[in-house]
Amino acid sequence: MRGAQLAALAALALGCASAEEEFTAGRLETLCGGAIPICRQRAGCVLDGASFARGRFPGAQQVIVRAPAADARLRVRLLLNDLVHPGTELLVQVHGLGCGGVEQARLVDVDFFRLAGDDGVLDFTLPLDEAGDHLLEVYADMSAAYVIQVDVQVDD
Repeated sequence: MRGAQLAALAALALGCASAEEEFTAGRLETLCGGAIPICRQRAGCVLDGASFARGRFPGAQQVIVRAPAADARLRVRLLLNDLVHPGTELLVQVHGLGCGGVEQARLVDVDFFRLAGDDGVLDFTLPLDEAGDHLLEVYADMSAAYVIQVDVQVDD
């Protein structure tokens, strides 16, 4: 696995890296085929700042993100590829501890391929008010493949 990371970094240094290689540089792929119970649902995996996962829209992806401290921010980034149809709805939401509160970014009637721009990346930031495990859900009706990464940012 270490060899694959070194090869990806070497490709970046030589300037011949793909958009996906640049997007995932320094992160390991996590397969999200699990069934981790949270919020009366099942999350496929745990994502953090050292990992990424792949998926395909239309549909939804549920993952767990961990906030190490209260008053953190969750940054969710999606790299879109295999673009077929831009769809009309995208929902990124994170549940608070105990699954009571929800913070969300919901976009409707937007061309997501155009919104992603030349780099193909959609970027969202949501607050995490409490430390602990949070359910992150991403849903879209577009037809495209994606790579997802998350980062939890805590102010010092």
